[in-house]
Amino acid sequence: MIGTARTSEMALRARIALRGLDMALDREPALFIEQDGTHWLNEQASLFVAEKGLRCEDLVERIKGGEGRLREMLLQDIRLELIGLPGGGLLVLLKDAPSDAGPRSDLTPKERQVLIMLIQGLSNKQIARALKMSPGTVNSHLDNIYRKFGCSGRLQACLTALNRGFICMPREKQKTPEKKTR
Repeated sequence: MIGTARTSEMALRARIALRGLDMALDREPALFIEQDGTHWLNEQASLFVAEKGLRCEDLVERIKGGEGRLREMLLQDIRLELIGLPGGGLLVLLKDAPSDAGPRSDLTPKERQVLIMLIQGLSNKQIARALKMSPGTVNSHLDNIYRKFGCSGRLQACLTALNRGFICMPREKQKTPEKKTR
């Protein structure tokens, strides 16, 4: 059981954090997303998103893909801070990404193809067969990707690409029942 003094201290810290969050909503771009995908932007967020040339629906869709797994993500040159709320809603604070957020467009088209297949879980041999190249060439492309992302392995490269919004994985299409023909 936590002592009374400790409980009071924690309650005070929670109130201060909530006041800080309330003040942030008044001055920082913020987006609120309900579990069903409906969303609300404050005035600063509307301006921020328009300035970046993004569609709000696209932004919400990308955020929903990382919900529950990420606390922060990068999308183009935007840093998104995700805050889960009681009741299942999500508050997202939108900020300009720091200039050192890492490489965005310096992958070659082949490196990009290799990275996409890596994210899909293919082995080096499978990637080599699919792209009609040797496994050694795949290794060279992976080494370049690791160097450009500043990471040292497959999983870290995948997470870096996804977190930075560098690669967007398409959602699987829902299968529609086939009509029976006679």
